[in-house]
Amino acid sequence: MTLAMYMFDLFLGEKAVPADSIEVNLSLLDIFDYVSDSVRPLREGCCVLDARHVVCLGYTTSRAASTTFKGYVLQSSHPNQIPHQVDLEIAANVSEWILKCSCKAGNNKCKHIVACLLHLNRVDSVDYLTCTDAVQAWGLSKSAKTTPWGAKRISELCCVKKPTVPQPSDPELKERVLAEAFTRILNGK
Repeated sequence: MTLAMYMFDLFLGEKAVPADSIEVNLSLLDIFDYVSDSVRPLREGCCVLDARHVVCLGYTTSRAASTTFKGYVLQSSHPNQIPHQVDLEIAANVSEWILKCSCKAGNNKCKHIVACLLHLNRVDSVDYLTCTDAVQAWGLSKSAKTTPWGAKRISELCCVKKPTVPQPSDPELKERVLAEAFTRILNGK
């Protein structure tokens, strides 16, 4: 079932509850028509997609005329900060597309949008993105917010068991063990 067929079924009322996933049929020709003569966003969008910076992409609403997608794309210059939010409203006609990104580029043909469009072109279906899948920002002070996208030390992960080093209870024994270890290091043994 194509995206257009799914939207038509939804319009007729046969699928009132959002499906867990919908099929996506976005052609490269539609993406080329959208980008038009701008080659740079297409090249950079391919690089963003190949670097796997599209961390989340799903649909939020599906109507007869269009389907709305929401995605999160890591910042290329600051991958440990909050990713850019990309909102895509895809219609059958490319001229009716409404695409927005939270990046500083300021235009609607940025590399993050193109990366999401290329991702939609490469996949067969996308999952429904609920409001709880988005980043929660209400009720938190700036100091309480954490960076969920940043790198963490291995020792900070919950699945890593921290080794326990046995500590001798006798201080004299501890000094002998340290002196013996130091002597072995100096002798190269």
